[in-house]
Amino acid sequence: MRGRVVSAIFKRELLGYFSSPTGYVFITIFVFLSAIAAFWQEDFFAANLANLDQLNRFFPYLLVFLVPAITMSLWAEEKRYGTDELVLTLPASDVDIVLGKYLAALAIYTVALLFSLSNVIVLFWLGNPDLGMLASTYLGYWLMGAALLSLGLFASLLTDNLTVAFILGALFCAVPVFIHHAGVILSGEWQNLAQRLSMAEQFQDLAAGIVTPAALLYFLSFAAAFLYLNIGLLGRRHWPTGRRSPNLGIHYLVRGLCLLVIVASISLLGAHLTSRIDVTSEKVHSLSPDTVNLLKKLDPGKPVIIEAYLSPQVPRSYMQVRANLVRMLREFDEIGGEAVHKKIYETEKYSAEAREAQERFSIRASAVPVTEETVGAPREIFLGVAFTCGSEEFVIPFFDRGLPVEYELMRSIRVVSKTERKQVGVLNTGVKLFGGFDFKTNRQDNEWPILAELRKQYEVTQVQADTDYPTNVDAMLVVLPHTLTPPQLDRLIAYVKQGRPVLLLVDPLPAFSIDSSPQDVPSSPFQQAPPKTRTDVTPLLELLGVSWPTGDISWDKYNPHPQLSNLPPEVVFVGSGNGAKAAFNASESIASSLQEVVLIYPGTVVPSGSAKTKFFPLLQTGTASGLVPWNRLVQQSFFGISLAQGVSHEPDKGNHVLAARVEGSGSKPVKAVVVADCDLLGEQFFELRKRGIENLNFDNVTFMLNAVDYLVGDQSFIALRKRRPRHRTLEAVEAKTRVYEEQRLKETRLAESTASKRLDEAQKRLDRAVEDLRRRPDLDEQTRDIMINNLQSVENRRLTVSRANIEDEKQRQIEDSRANMEAAVRGIQNMIKLLAVALPPIPAFSLFLLFSLKRLRSERIGVSERRLLSHGAVPQE
Repeated sequence: MRGRVVSAIFKRELLGYFSSPTGYVFITIFVFLSAIAAFWQEDFFAANLANLDQLNRFFPYLLVFLVPAITMSLWAEEKRYGTDELVLTLPASDVDIVLGKYLAALAIYTVALLFSLSNVIVLFWLGNPDLGMLASTYLGYWLMGAALLSLGLFASLLTDNLTVAFILGALFCAVPVFIHHAGVILSGEWQNLAQRLSMAEQFQDLAAGIVTPAALLYFLSFAAAFLYLNIGLLGRRHWPTGRRSPNLGIHYLVRGLCLLVIVASISLLGAHLTSRIDVTSEKVHSLSPDTVNLLKKLDPGKPVIIEAYLSPQVPRSYMQVRANLVRMLREFDEIGGEAVHKKIYETEKYSAEAREAQERFSIRASAVPVTEETVGAPREIFLGVAFTCGSEEFVIPFFDRGLPVEYELMRSIRVVSKTERKQVGVLNTGVKLFGGFDFKTNRQDNEWPILAELRKQYEVTQVQADTDYPTNVDAMLVVLPHTLTPPQLDRLIAYVKQGRPVLLLVDPLPAFSIDSSPQDVPSSPFQQAPPKTRTDVTPLLELLGVSWPTGDISWDKYNPHPQLSNLPPEVVFVGSGNGAKAAFNASESIASSLQEVVLIYPGTVVPSGSAKTKFFPLLQTGTASGLVPWNRLVQQSFFGISLAQGVSHEPDKGNHVLAARVEGSGSKPVKAVVVADCDLLGEQFFELRKRGIENLNFDNVTFMLNAVDYLVGDQSFIALRKRRPRHRTLEAVEAKTRVYEEQRLKETRLAESTASKRLDEAQKRLDRAVEDLRRRPDLDEQTRDIMINNLQSVENRRLTVSRANIEDEKQRQIEDSRANMEAAVRGIQNMIKLLAVALPPIPAFSLFLLFSLKRLRSERIGVSERRLLSHGAVPQE
């Protein structure tokens, strides 16, 4: 290979492309379309994430049209004008020529990608994206283009017509891109193989911020294979043409097919390599130092056996879970040495492995939800893992998509490798956490999922409230202590006085059962059941140095999820974007590094000022928050108890503490975590965590488990449990939306104030009219009473009508204010869309205009003045 020849051809093709306005036009269109794919999607604002997920879905399809636009002229135009003979007669080998043209095409594509970096600038304008993930994503874009360019160059070599070259290039490039949808025509192993060899599938890891050998080998071997075919096709002019000459066309066709098999084999073998580079800012795809340290501390004399039963084929939505399991099990086996041994069984339904999994560990095939099924993939799959260490055994029957793989594996290893577990007691209160038969509703209540989660790490004991508590309990979970009887509460107070740790969940309005509120629920004429026990818990809270106003419910206007915008403000989203200085207390291991916790109709806790305890806030509301009285939210109707709608919300000046840690002093210091909501333990949050629904990854479960870990004195898993990708929102959009939300609140308060004044004035008019009648001396008492009754009857009817009209007008003004706010938010989104799509193509388009004007000027300079037309005059002969 001659470097000078390659360089000369490279410069010739590169300058030739950018010497024509057509090159700038294609780059402008590419940047424009990529901006549309990235930002002109409703999902972009619905997801509220500062990343290129929307563009990643469409980018392979953009390349189907961009790559042929770059490569179509590299050979077809040469043949069209006959200049290919000049190139082929150069003192250069076919390798030099093909390599020079390919590098030129790659340089052109690289320039186009550099222009598309405007998308990254837009993301930094809107939020704070992960720079490492963006770098990995653009590396994936570049590798995809590099692979497809060799295919487009091959198509251009087949014809001398530009249009045909473009069409052939698009068709060829469509094959590795569209086989991602092979499930339409294939099934089983063939479908799985086709999808694994598609561009989109190989690009997934790079888009997630992981540089893997499999992706690099796939794209590089793909490019190398088709460059070889380009060289072979270019050498056709050297093929012998005699009657007895061998048919080299068939020979090279077989070679090409063999190369495709080699590329596929290399890619599949590369998938078994465990090494990878995690370029994300939080390094969420690498084993944490805590995991490595825990693995190295395991006793080789008591090895942990990990047996994984995994289906060889899984739906697309579970492929990443399976890949993560296999990769981490291999890393655990390598780092753990003699202390960890892994066995992975390819398990299909009705196989011997499936029977063994069921008989030994009760691991069964789990049905895939209908919404996550993939055509051709099995509907029931195995993703179960069993851990054994001596006589100890622990089983995870199925790894759902949302479960943190590293944490679940490490926790399970720790559980079986330790002979003793900590004891967590759950006090029996009015809330039946353990389930049981409910005679009021005449149905069986299920056990709360928090207990199953705690059993994965601790021994969970049901503690009766009427008897003495077990002495071996390391921490106590108490939900709604006001549902205890006074003697039961006294027993709990005595337990806390001994310095025993307690996790206390109080709630002014339990959404799962409003009847369990500490306030007196409005009675219904049809109510037959006796009122529930409500004990004053002030003595318990005073012992902890905490005050809990039972009649106040916290609310917060902050909601980073546009798809959940219909939820009332009493559903509180605690996150770093709520405006509070410390939404999560960074000094507390329980709450630090959490990203989002959701509480439903929570209360608030404040320090009582006791000198015996210290109060450490864990969760706080934001700046657009406040308190609403309980009796304004709860109302009694003909159909029973319900929550009022359209309640006004006026922010106050402070942030409200939703959860706090309490620490005492003395020989037996109190130790507690108090949370002003019990609905954060609801089943829906465990289900969301299991399902791994994108953008609804809440830290409720993590927060509660962290609190239990702190109370029992084992914090080894807290850092690992909190480890997940940072939720990077569109902060600029949220800030602009917050301005209009504040304006809406002002308009709502004004409408309510105006309505209240008008109602007061109407009532005062009625009172004055009645008073005037009472003062008339010309009326006897009987006549006066009759006239007053008539007047009150008439005026009350008028007042009722006026009150209804005023209320309707108030609601209309409030709805108009909401409509104006939503219109303003849509206007913000539309403006961002317009700017994000209109501005990126400007640099490339400006170069196009500049070059066109320069070229036009050069052409005019080279023309004789006598031949130029001026003001429509005809040149003289």
